Amino acid sequence: MHTDESAFRFLVEQSSDTILLLDPAGIVAYANPAAEQLFGRPVANLIGEEFGGIATAEKQSDIYISHPQRGNVATNARSTTIRLDDIPYTAVYLRDISERVQAEERLRQSSVALDAIDQGLMITRPDTTIVAVNSAFTTITGYTEEEALGQTPELQRTGRPEDEERFTEMRRILERKGHWTGVLWRRRKNGEIYQEWLSISPVHRDSGDLINYAAIFSDMTAINELQQLAHHDYLTGLFNRAALQQHLDEEMSRTARYGDVFSLIMFDLDHFKAINDRYGHDTGDRVLQQVAELALEEVRDIDITARWGGEEFMILLPGTKGDRAQVLAERIRKRIARTVFAEAGCITISLGIAEISAGESLQDVILRVDHALYKAKETRNRSEMAQKPGPGEVSR
Repeated sequence: MHTDESAFRFLVEQSSDTILLLDPAGIVAYANPAAEQLFGRPVANLIGEEFGGIATAEKQSDIYISHPQRGNVATNARSTTIRLDDIPYTAVYLRDISERVQAEERLRQSSVALDAIDQGLMITRPDTTIVAVNSAFTTITGYTEEEALGQTPELQRTGRPEDEERFTEMRRILERKGHWTGVLWRRRKNGEIYQEWLSISPVHRDSGDLINYAAIFSDMTAINELQQLAHHDYLTGLFNRAALQQHLDEEMSRTARYGDVFSLIMFDLDHFKAINDRYGHDTGDRVLQQVAELALEEVRDIDITARWGGEEFMILLPGTKGDRAQVLAERIRKRIARTVFAEAGCITISLGIAEISAGESLQDVILRVDHALYKAKETRNRSEMAQKPGPGEVSR
């Protein structure tokens, strides 16, 4: 860059960053007024000093300045070559980043303290460069601290278009609001894509300037597995009784509010005890699994199929009247009756069906479908429609 000395002085003396001018031998030929605060001594004392004697390079862009009171002061350095009166000089631009470095060190120490928790922690600069992670970060992502530091969160982007859109939306919200919480799909070091719950918060100086972002995240895989265990039967994979109860309560609320209708099918295996006694409980378990699979193949996506207990199953049919529910019940019954089970031969089921009546309680409709099943089992391998409650029999 070519310029004259007076223009150069005018520009740099207005700067809040320290600017030094080094001659071809690396000697300080000029220092702007900001240099006095950074170096802790008068500008006149810097002139004639060798730059290597007053500054120590830590990394390519980070230089430490020796300050008489503050000790080593971290700065971010840039340089360029300019020509003044046809003489080449090196202009060195130094910005004090000691406060940021100290803050990052405190955050790094905090990340070490948070190694005991199972949530990942990632700390970045405002430009998203990663400056600290905890051990859970490595456990979840597969990347070591050494591999992550200096990188950006893009290290874990999946590359899938739908995930890129979500990531871009997250960045927009983060820039606008300063914080973000949500779920992203991320990629581990081994290439596996997983779901991550993520919360990003800003870290500010006392002056209000942004220093870092702190991100806390959890692997949703484990959370989803726990939810699966909490809401599903371990043997068949169907919803368990507690989960079905929640769906029933929700369906009752819709029925009360909008006058919707729903039906229930309850069924169990005929002579199941004999199967266990003759072939063993392992075979009995496999029969239950196969029956569950066959039932699932017949129901709609909106229907809720659950293991009610033992060899009993319950199906919730939203928006379905009793006659349509009985058609489905018969289809399931016939499907199972014509299936030859590898270890147990042919088996049958009995089914009860009930449609919710206006003003009827959930307890009463369950009692009616249970009675219908009991009646069907008098002859077995058939379905029985529950009688509707008579006048005065409906309880709220």
